[in-house]
Amino acid sequence: MGLYKKKNIVVGAIGRLLLPEVLWTRHYLIAWLGCLATVLAFDVLWCWQTTFRAFGFAGTYINALLLATVMSLPAVLSRRSWPLLVVMLLVDLLMIANLMYCLTYFNSIPLASYGLVGNVMDFTASIGDSFRWIYLLLPGIAVATFLLLDPDEREQQPNVVFYLLTLGVLALVSGVTALFSGGMTRHVTELKGECYYATTPPVIYTVFGNLAAEAMERSESLTDSQRALVADWGKDHLKYLSEIPSVAVPADSASRRDNLVMIFCESLESWPIGVEVEGKPLTPNLNAALADTATTWYAPRVLSQVGNGRSIDGQLLMLAGMYPMRDFVYAMKFADNQYFTLPKAMYEQGARTYLLSGDKPSTWNQGLVARAFGIDHTEMKDSWDNSERIGHPKRLSDNSFFTQSIAKMQRGDVWPEGEKAYVQMVTYTGHNPFRIPKEFQTISFEGDYPGKLRDYMTAVNYTDAALGRFLDYLRGRSDWERTMVVIVGDHEALASWRHDLLADPLGSKIVEREGYVPLIILNAPVAGRRDAVMGQADVYSTLLDQMQLPYGWRGMGFSALSPQSPRFAVDYQGRVVGDTSGAPGGLVKHINDARAASDLMIRHDMMEK
Repeated sequence: MGLYKKKNIVVGAIGRLLLPEVLWTRHYLIAWLGCLATVLAFDVLWCWQTTFRAFGFAGTYINALLLATVMSLPAVLSRRSWPLLVVMLLVDLLMIANLMYCLTYFNSIPLASYGLVGNVMDFTASIGDSFRWIYLLLPGIAVATFLLLDPDEREQQPNVVFYLLTLGVLALVSGVTALFSGGMTRHVTELKGECYYATTPPVIYTVFGNLAAEAMERSESLTDSQRALVADWGKDHLKYLSEIPSVAVPADSASRRDNLVMIFCESLESWPIGVEVEGKPLTPNLNAALADTATTWYAPRVLSQVGNGRSIDGQLLMLAGMYPMRDFVYAMKFADNQYFTLPKAMYEQGARTYLLSGDKPSTWNQGLVARAFGIDHTEMKDSWDNSERIGHPKRLSDNSFFTQSIAKMQRGDVWPEGEKAYVQMVTYTGHNPFRIPKEFQTISFEGDYPGKLRDYMTAVNYTDAALGRFLDYLRGRSDWERTMVVIVGDHEALASWRHDLLADPLGSKIVEREGYVPLIILNAPVAGRRDAVMGQADVYSTLLDQMQLPYGWRGMGFSALSPQSPRFAVDYQGRVVGDTSGAPGGLVKHINDARAASDLMIRHDMMEK
């Protein structure tokens, strides 16, 4: 019994130290719980609009406690309830503004934008359209806290010293937690560069912490030498372009294409195309499309050049002809830059521009990137019946995606027949880990293949079957002859698994040693096949030529229609792949330097206005 009493005494002492009665009075406890409920309610609402991955970080809970303690300061300084209500309502206003902003821009409000509040008064209708009634939960908590507060004059005023000690301990724990992730500023920057974590900082570090990290981030000014680097690179590029003879594209009206359908196939590599495994073709529909050599242009060795942004980098390379950044994913920080793109080139020719994707607009900031790239109509996650989902995380299946796309087009909701259009479609089912549920599989194998290889071949065959039905629909449209269809892989798929698969007796007979993706052009004004290596940055210039688009920005690559165009490319790590023999002097270095020039152009928004 004596030992039991001693334990109680020790526990009681610890409790009084951590939760001293001189601070945690009834009045203060209600105020603090109301503030904590506000912070957690914002976290849930934010994650409901984006992703709940932030709740997997310890900082989310520690910083919620810290912010709640800061917000509850009025309850320490005054017995009156209204100062706390004012603080809570002001915080609510900031949180609701960020929630509304997130619906449109898929991010929190940037620090610099707070100085432009007056400008939004011209867009009250748009602001009202972003409001959701559930946001009233936040001021509702403030009002409920205010009503529950009933200051008792006999109750001791919370001790300021113990309040500051509590605040200091929480701040210390928060700082130490951030240090384990490299520090708050660095961690926030890293999170914003991740596909599925880009929207988590306002929850992990709170809105205020996110703003503080942005304020502390080092801002680099463009130096004279950097400006000269970009200018010199641009002059050299024009020189190299002039030295490569262009291929004459038929100028008659029959060769003109009014419509461009651009299909980004998730993680599609070239090697499965045309390959049979156990007597079964992996891509029977793509094989059939390539069989029409009179109207098809095919490049099987397009080197994947994406960086940390993966899929969204693929769009930058092939739609804007620019290279991915070194330290940032452009879509996370520079999506509001000026870009010259294929959709904008089509728009200048009178085409309406569409994006069809089963992903969230916030994933890789795709919604904002689409707007920056000149796409005026988007059909994304909430536009579809998402009952048939595949993948990790689960997203709209390719079969359902193409089936519903056909229905939208037949109804005239998207690209009605006769309308001049650019239609961009992004598949998802081929995403790593490539696992197709058994009930959806369209092929099976008997051999003892490595699991990753079997899964990938199954996923490619599944996407090919879904794509084949969509191509059949396109061929039946009245405007088929005026439509050019481009099928590309957005990036390589196998990454670190490639080495292991090449070391496997079965895998080595199938898998390509390099991360090549296909470029397939159906109804191409210039038909043919290019077996030489090219880069994803060259896709943009090639498509401009095929579509005969008189657009000023020709990209940082070269049109692969010319046999004299470079037969090599440089990947994200700076590795030269392909045949450099016979290349003009300095061309290899010029192409390698394109990555640095592109990084500066994006970082400092240097594209001409």
